[in-house]
Amino acid sequence: MDTKKEENSLILITKNLLIGLKTTLTTFFQKPVTFQYPRERLKLAERFRGVPKLNINKDNSLRCVACMLCQTVCPSEAIKIKLGYVDYGNKHELTERQKQNKSLEKLENNIYNDGRRHPESFEIDLLRCICCGYCEEICPEEAISMSDKFEFGFYTRDEGIFGIDKLIKL
Repeated sequence: MDTKKEENSLILITKNLLIGLKTTLTTFFQKPVTFQYPRERLKLAERFRGVPKLNINKDNSLRCVACMLCQTVCPSEAIKIKLGYVDYGNKHELTERQKQNKSLEKLENNIYNDGRRHPESFEIDLLRCICCGYCEEICPEEAISMSDKFEFGFYTRDEGIFGIDKLIKL
């Protein structure tokens, strides 16, 4: 056996041990990098993308026109939209344009729609959402934006599915 190799390895071990002790001692007297989570909150960047939320107009109507682009582009298939039409009811008088519109369908007695859509239900499964922001980018009406919320806890999977009411409040 070569004694020179054993001496070199012993010297290397001692050298590496002293380097590690030096690093430990220098960081021991510095201020800690961690923060106390429940009491101290992490400062988020301006461009942070949390979960998607729905935007409303000034008259509290939903901005979404149910174009289905967000559902189509979602890579995790977390968005589910059920399509509905704006119902004017039987007291609504049709405009000249609506009267001439050949696509105007009579749904029931004196209840009309002119093809304008709105979502009957709009659901986002937050357990599937990967917060990529594609839905925000593709929305032509700016009905979806990314909120700064990211802390959620659910006891059941059903609690992770947010409907229109919860998505507006985010």
